[in-house]
Order: sequence, then structure tokens, then C-alpha cells
Amino acid sequence: MADNKGSGRKLTREELAYVQQVYQNQYVMTGNAINAALGELQELSSAGKALEEIGMVSGKASLSGIGGDFYLKSKIETNTKVLVGIGAGFLVEKEIDAARETIKARVDAKNEMVNKLVKSRKEIEAAMLGMQSGSEPNQSSE
Repeated sequence: MADNKGSGRKLTREELAYVQQVYQNQYVMTGNAINAALGELQELSSAGKALEEIGMVSGKASLSGIGGDFYLKSKIETNTKVLVGIGAGFLVEKEIDAARETIKARVDAKNEMVNKLVKSRKEIEAAMLGMQSGSEPNQSSE
């Protein structure tokens, strides 16, 4: 059995199984976080496309989502400003160009997060593969 680095004792079969289960759980949770972030990126992309086409919809009818798959019929009065969610249910009114900048900043932050999650997932995968080959899992503290 592998030595438990730091204590000098060997891990029992049960301890190794536990560590492996922890890695598997982390792997699944990281994958879920990546999928959620990719979904958010898709929503941001849709919002960006809508802002690109906003000049064509002023004065036209629209459906506005109010949540839970419910919609209101509405009429777009202006194409110069939009409401942007800033968290906790709060909205701020922004000019179209400022809203586009907000989308770009959110996309950049989300892409950075996805890259970190992918890197973390690869590290977890490498640790799991290392355990399968009989080596001790790395205990990194980043």
C-alpha cells in the first residue's frame, strides 16, 4: 500500500477507497461547474446578439420572459438603453455600448473561470489515474 506522506504510515484499503471517492466527487462537481459556466456563456452570447440587432426592433412587439416559462407581450419603446442585472434581483439601466462592454467583461471572466476549472479537472484526473497505478495521491495546496 502507498505511504501516507507526512505520517510515514501506509494507507489502508478503505482509506484509499475513500480518497478515490473524494476525487471522483470532485471530478463530477468540476464537470458540472464547467457545464453551468458554458450555459452562462451561451446566454451571454444570445444577449450580445440581441444587442447587435436592437436597432431593428424599436417600436415592435416582443415577448418578455418573466420567469418560470411565463411571458408578457410588450412593445419595445427605445433602442438606446437596456436593463442589466447586477445581482440580488437589482437592475441598472445602461446605454447599449455600456451593456456590450458589460457582456464582454462577463464573457472574459467566465472564460477565465472555465479555463481554471478545466485545469483543475485535469489535475483531479491525473491524481485519479495515479491512484489506479498504485501511487500516492498528490496533496497540493494552491
